[in-house]
Amino acid sequence: MPREVAAGLVAARIADVSPTFVADEYRVSGVRKVGVARIAGHDVWIQPKTPVRRLFAMLGYARSGSAIWEDEDFGFAADEDLVPALAHAFERQASRALAGGALRGYVTRDNALPLVRGRWRIGDQLTRRGGQPLPVEVSFDDYVEDIAENQLVLTAAIRLLRLPGVPADVVGRLRRVVRVLDGVTIIPVGAPVAIVRPDRRNARYSAVLSLASLVLSGASIEQRAGSLVGAGFLVDMWSVFEDFVTAALREAFRPYGGELVAQYASTLDVEGTVKIAPDLVWLVDGEVRACIDVKYKVEKYGQYPNADLYQMAAYCRRFGLTDGLLVYAAGASAVEGLQLVHGPMIRQRALNLGRTEIELAGELSSLLSEYLRL
Repeated sequence: MPREVAAGLVAARIADVSPTFVADEYRVSGVRKVGVARIAGHDVWIQPKTPVRRLFAMLGYARSGSAIWEDEDFGFAADEDLVPALAHAFERQASRALAGGALRGYVTRDNALPLVRGRWRIGDQLTRRGGQPLPVEVSFDDYVEDIAENQLVLTAAIRLLRLPGVPADVVGRLRRVVRVLDGVTIIPVGAPVAIVRPDRRNARYSAVLSLASLVLSGASIEQRAGSLVGAGFLVDMWSVFEDFVTAALREAFRPYGGELVAQYASTLDVEGTVKIAPDLVWLVDGEVRACIDVKYKVEKYGQYPNADLYQMAAYCRRFGLTDGLLVYAAGASAVEGLQLVHGPMIRQRALNLGRTEIELAGELSSLLSEYLRL
């Protein structure tokens, strides 16, 4: 591949790239993202090993705690590539949400008008107008389409139209979505994205809003990677896996009480200079009772990765635990244990990502019951 593409992969922190002895030939390793990005004028596709349908189902479960994207209605199974699948699903849900017209809502506006409307802002009238009676500084509620829900949908549709690999038939339907939302404000690249709370008023937007949020989070590559990298949609696979496991275990821990905390901040030394943050800890009355680390890598049967063992041993020693648990994305299915000399028992378990998310959640629940009995 061209040198500029190799540099872009490194600049965007997509993968590690090292040159070989052959011109324009590179060794790519440590791939952290999947999706597509336009780098130095080239479209670079990074295929997930996990089927696209499974990937979106994991994303949906992690965001809601249920298999909201397993439904055939989303159509993820129709495409094998990430971007076409997402574009199809988003366009379908956007068209359904907008079938009865764009949602409207009340937006509070501050304005200067030639008459009193809504609430008169007396303080602003005195400071800005110097006692002049007109125009009048007022605040009022306007019933408009330019609300957060429509802004999210419109911005996501425009970002998808910029991506390489969006099917031609979907492009036409996405443009219709943009036309329906004409007059709605587009969220600028890099600007904070509003968090929309689901309620009865926006219930018909629930599916498309979750997809819009995914589009905007995955498209953020374009503002971070400098001039070499253009539009793209990239997903961190380790984050998808970790978020899914966290959501499933949080549900599994519920009957046991306590609280499952992600990225629990602590220190390893007395002075507090060595920071640690285990992926998951189970707190009961403020005390750490269990520690779990999630690894998006393959656990090879009988071969324990030293760095993972060192890390978990340090966590267990810090919290006074007699055992810890490592959860891998693939490998041997049985719970394996390694008793450290004068240290804790470190157990590991690999998940079968070929299963559905409900089956995986059940597997994690069984794993937890087995782990807590040991």
